[in-house]
Amino acid sequence: MTNGNPFGRKPEKPKPKIWSEGGQRPPFDLRALGRASLRLSREAVAPILGWSARTTRRVAVNVKTGVGRIPSDKLAGAARFLPSHLRVAGWIKNAAATLSHASASADPDIKRGNALVAEIAPHLWTAEDLSPPPAPPPPAPLTPPTPPAAAADVTPVVLPEPQRDYDPLASIREKLANQPPPEVEMERPDTPDLPPDPPGPLASNVIQVLGYLIGWGTAIIALPFGLGQALWLYFAKSVDLRGIGAED
Repeated sequence: MTNGNPFGRKPEKPKPKIWSEGGQRPPFDLRALGRASLRLSREAVAPILGWSARTTRRVAVNVKTGVGRIPSDKLAGAARFLPSHLRVAGWIKNAAATLSHASASADPDIKRGNALVAEIAPHLWTAEDLSPPPAPPPPAPLTPPTPPAAAADVTPVVLPEPQRDYDPLASIREKLANQPPPEVEMERPDTPDLPPDPPGPLASNVIQVLGYLIGWGTAIIALPFGLGQALWLYFAKSVDLRGIGAED
């Protein structure tokens, strides 16, 4: 049976929709292009910021151990006006924490961003390092030596008073005797450098806000790169841009 077809041919199947429309690319959506460009720029920026955060923390650890420290004797009088290497290490570590928050803000993967923040967040010093060193014990009081007992059988010798003649330097000696003693500047003992305290609540909030601004700012700056990559995916590989960044 040929169902009324004398030649026995089967009916033709309908052509696929992509053929009937005359192209093999998915439909172009301007909104999907913008969303995909932002997603691709965030994916490009987040690893760079994460690498910068880890590298900055390693630099802070090296500065903490004294790498690159200039001895105070070479700085002469300028040493008192410069921060210690421990304080500089704390500043560099805060910069690393800011970069970690920037990477977490730009990274579409929230878990990966939070893991990076937790990796950079610990303080460089423990609670034992932050405690001040114990004060040295006070020196023992000095007891004056006991004078030797005077002999009872020794008779004192009385000498006649010398005749005082006119002294031309008497007035000068009197002025010198009435002058107050000169002030002697006491040198301050060298105090050991103490590590800085961890950031407080206000400083932590500032670090998070700066990281958020840096992360999104760099993602917006990298938008031309994301746009170029999205256009290349659409025209060269016929990727449907509507599926990129839709969960954002």
